[in-house]
Amino acid sequence: MNLRQKSSRYCAAVLFAAGVAGAFLIVAAVRADFKPDLEIWLAAALVVTLILHARAGFALSRAQQEIELLKNLVDRFRPSPAKTPPALEFEPVADAAAEDAHALELVKDAIQNDRIDLYLQPIVSLPQRKTRYFEAFSRLRREDGGVIKPADYIDAAERANRIGVVDNMILLRSVQALRQLGPKSAPYRIFCNISPATIYDVDFFTRFTDYLDANEDLAQRLVFEFTYPAVEMMHDRVKKNLRLVADRGFSFSVDHIRRFDLNWSALREQNFRFVKASGALLLAESCKGDVGQARIRAFKKALIENEIDLIVEKVEYEEQMPEILKLGIDYGQGSLFGAPRVASDYVQQDKPAGTEMPVGTTEFAAAS
Repeated sequence: MNLRQKSSRYCAAVLFAAGVAGAFLIVAAVRADFKPDLEIWLAAALVVTLILHARAGFALSRAQQEIELLKNLVDRFRPSPAKTPPALEFEPVADAAAEDAHALELVKDAIQNDRIDLYLQPIVSLPQRKTRYFEAFSRLRREDGGVIKPADYIDAAERANRIGVVDNMILLRSVQALRQLGPKSAPYRIFCNISPATIYDVDFFTRFTDYLDANEDLAQRLVFEFTYPAVEMMHDRVKKNLRLVADRGFSFSVDHIRRFDLNWSALREQNFRFVKASGALLLAESCKGDVGQARIRAFKKALIENEIDLIVEKVEYEEQMPEILKLGIDYGQGSLFGAPRVASDYVQQDKPAGTEMPVGTTEFAAAS
């Protein structure tokens, strides 16, 4: 019970007591033939004092209520601490191998000096080849401007248990890109690769969910992506935390699948809404004749039944497209449709959803 409620109940009790006392005084005055003694006058004065006290209490209670309302209004328009992005801190790593130590030092230097770029790669609808989604990649820069490739530091970061920082910076840059893209790009979603280590880490996960709560309006526009080997090895605590993220409206994607007969209904229950299969895997299966094509049809049927969208990835050559289109796949990703490039290039285009993006541009950065 808050102070205002206590004050209101106290004032009501005082008024009730004063009313009862007043009734007794009236009876006493009637019995004294309306010639009250000094005691009756004193009692009447006490009753009046109690009534005034109660009325003053009610006035103060209303004033406090108004103050609380004003405070709530101020708090509504004051920036929430949770909206502040979690700090990107890369703590020193002890006893790291010399090669890992060098890679981690480059990462730490890039983070501390804000030399982090977000790259986006289009995911297009087929056969129209219109951009529907993006996948996010981070690129770190050295002091001399050179790019540090993910292959140069990802393994070292995982071995040193610092992959959460890398995931964190991808998430922050993705949110910033979505904010910059604005309402015109509402149908777009951005896929962010997340390591299970990020979800497993208690401290990071707490700040991670706080940040998601503060950006809940982006729940339908951020998709967190895991590799299937990582999904297979997920600890129970990771699955529990994953459910907390799904309960906030965020969905998941799985890539790096090696076969088609996975438990798709179980993945759908965990709110996996997308699956990525490489073009090479699908084409190799389709080349196995009727058996392979029947397996692909069963795979697609299972995905449709579980409302999971299929994205063919790593499509690099135009020669692959006739066979891919025969498979009836709805979405494609790969250098043929556009390799990753700086997010600002897409943001500055300021084109509405459904507008075809340029493909095959030579200055695109290499995909990770």
